[in-house]
Amino acid sequence: MKSLTCQCCGLPFSPKMRGTNRDKSPNSDYCLDCFRDGEFRDHHLTIQDMEKKLLDMARHHDEISIEEAHQTIKILPDLKRWKMTHIL
Repeated sequence: MKSLTCQCCGLPFSPKMRGTNRDKSPNSDYCLDCFRDGEFRDHHLTIQDMEKKLLDMARHHDEISIEEAHQTIKILPDLKRWKMTHIL
């Protein structure tokens, strides 16, 4: 099964974990943890908050390693969600 990369958190996810659009159709740009029913789950999240969240996942929850967190943080500015913040 092909892995996708969430354009919000930068983490890989499976097609089963795709976010959903308002019409409940799957959205391949974002994972379900970040995007549901056509909206970001945390509207007030900043890129700095996402960096802290990734590091916290690595330090306390063993979901990703510290190295993976740092690699993901490097790509955050290039992801769709964070590119949009410069437009607003």
